[in-house]
Amino acid sequence: MDFISQVGERQHVLVTEESFDAQYNVAHNKFYEQVLVPKKPEFKGKMIEVDIYETGKHFMKGQPVGDANVFTPSIAKPLEKGEVSGLIHEFSAVHQNGINGNAASSSAVLLQQSWRPDGVTVKVISVGLALLAVIVAYAMEKLG
Repeated sequence: MDFISQVGERQHVLVTEESFDAQYNVAHNKFYEQVLVPKKPEFKGKMIEVDIYETGKHFMKGQPVGDANVFTPSIAKPLEKGEVSGLIHEFSAVHQNGINGNAASSSAVLLQQSWRPDGVTVKVISVGLALLAVIVAYAMEKLG
């Protein structure tokens, strides 16, 4: 790709993540071309307007226009690096229900709350385990 013709253009970009070298935030324009922008936490997950001032083989660098106000706010707060979607809300719900303790006990409580087998599920699991036991016994007999 040759981005040199885009130097001087003004583009709207969506800031999605931190760059590999942690010096910039990575954004993408409407063609999903990578644009590096200054690393500011308030940009993550937002659409900003930038002027393209430098290009490389696989990227462009953009300088936010003016005071770099957010162009289009995102619906939700962007995830922090390493954060997994949904976990924070589930754990906070467990703690709000009066269940406190370490992460292991919170995980056990979440598992108990999210999966409760009904009668049919218990029967299917029981039949599956019985079938597995028969297969293992048959295999042991043939091998032994």
